Amino acid sequence: MKRRMCSMILTGILVFALSACGGDSGNKKETDQEQKQEEKTEQSDDSQTAQVTDELIVLTGSDASTFDPHFCTDSATEIFNKNIFNNLVRFNEDMEIEPDLAKEWSISEDQLTWTFKLEEGVKFHDGTDFNAEAVKTSFERVLDENLGSPRRSVLAAITKIEAVDEHTVNISTDVPCGALLQQLCHPVAAIISPKSLEDYGEEISTHPVGTGAFKFVEWKTGEELVLERNPEYFKGAPAVEKVYFRVVPEDATRALLLQSGQADVALRLPVTETDRLESDPNVTIQKGDTVMTMYVALNNSKGVLQDEKVRQAMNYAVDKDVIVNDILGGMATVSDSPISPYTWGYNSSMKYECDVEKAKELLAEAGYPDGIELELWTPVGRYLMDTQVSENLQAQWEKAGIHVNIRQWEFQALMSEVKNGGFDMVLLGWSPSTGDADQGLYPVFHSSQFPPNSNRAFYNNPDVDALLDSAKTEVDENARKDMYAEAEKTIMEDAAWTFLYYPKQALSYRSNVSGIEMLPTEHIMLEKVTKQ
Repeated sequence: MKRRMCSMILTGILVFALSACGGDSGNKKETDQEQKQEEKTEQSDDSQTAQVTDELIVLTGSDASTFDPHFCTDSATEIFNKNIFNNLVRFNEDMEIEPDLAKEWSISEDQLTWTFKLEEGVKFHDGTDFNAEAVKTSFERVLDENLGSPRRSVLAAITKIEAVDEHTVNISTDVPCGALLQQLCHPVAAIISPKSLEDYGEEISTHPVGTGAFKFVEWKTGEELVLERNPEYFKGAPAVEKVYFRVVPEDATRALLLQSGQADVALRLPVTETDRLESDPNVTIQKGDTVMTMYVALNNSKGVLQDEKVRQAMNYAVDKDVIVNDILGGMATVSDSPISPYTWGYNSSMKYECDVEKAKELLAEAGYPDGIELELWTPVGRYLMDTQVSENLQAQWEKAGIHVNIRQWEFQALMSEVKNGGFDMVLLGWSPSTGDADQGLYPVFHSSQFPPNSNRAFYNNPDVDALLDSAKTEVDENARKDMYAEAEKTIMEDAAWTFLYYPKQALSYRSNVSGIEMLPTEHIMLEKVTKQ
């Protein structure tokens, strides 16, 4: 099943545009809520009558990092956490915002206070009640500077959380925040059981307790994560008893296990495998766009990469069309901005067209006529064709006199070591899970976000900092767009990264499986999955 993404994504995001929030955009009409309640009841009835399958085996190329959503920084792990936890609101497959634990919401006339009415009768996996205090506890935990959530900036606009009553919560900001709903869709805004935070303390990262469709059972590091069905799930119990996420880094092995029927779902198979599997009637390939951008973080604070001309040379030396067409089989679009066209605030800034001679000239101007030598860190099995992409970059850079040694890593080991900042370059992807430019730019380019946070390039430009700060509180939609456009243009000119491409995604599964939700944020939701 192929999804029509582009127009629907942009429509969904613009509905909740980053402008001053009027009452119409904040209120959920009563008739809409009645209809959604009817749909939820029907889904619940269906789940109770549907035959429950014993297991669903999902193959992933990389392991989990942490099951604490307030400290998770990679979308690969977020897939697991999104099936354990819920937010107040969430994105659907068309990037439209819909209710989750909040059934309706409204905004005050001064646009500073959002009121959320919560679902009633919802239980955490430990049997405790979900309520307004749980929301308050979770959000205050993220905002606690002493705890140091690496995604604190997502919710930083919030200045006060008030539990009005058991099922009503007010969220306040000092200035109007038109992007608040998008921010509350981010995985960091997941609601954790307050009792579990007390019981497990620092060990909460391996004892996740949410309200989601599936409960945590067991995690064998580097091997397997086991989740089990939540029979009391407030949207209707899933039709799968257990989900086994198994770590298989080799693309070809994941494909063979899927084709042979030893697995039900395979994540992130390369185009070489999906093209082959498309002819198999027992396998379905679902493709779609993403909000991700792939890049090479150039350590702006280290050695020769401190020189802007060297970083620009790194960009001019690479023919991105070769990577997109010859390696990815067209499953991507060449970057012309630090954020993708499916992210609100995107502006087509510039492309670094391949010009090897210009790259050599820039290196000579920087004082390196005989070339430079660098090391590229790259994950294995995390991104589409990541090994092949790294090797192609190495070959292309070599033509310009940029000699690159490749160091391969298991993804979670890489992410742990990257936080120490000791690399020259690292191949990564960035997927803003709020679908807007604030999350697309601030965490990876603002100077306050150096490692262990996500500005892994150690990029520092005061003008960009000022633009990103101002855009956070600007209520005029067009003014915000102009700020982001200027910031994106400056970042591209500074060559903070080697800008590569915006990847598409492909989800491969057995044809007897249905109901998987594939979001442009790369999240895979299994609450509605069925297996015949």
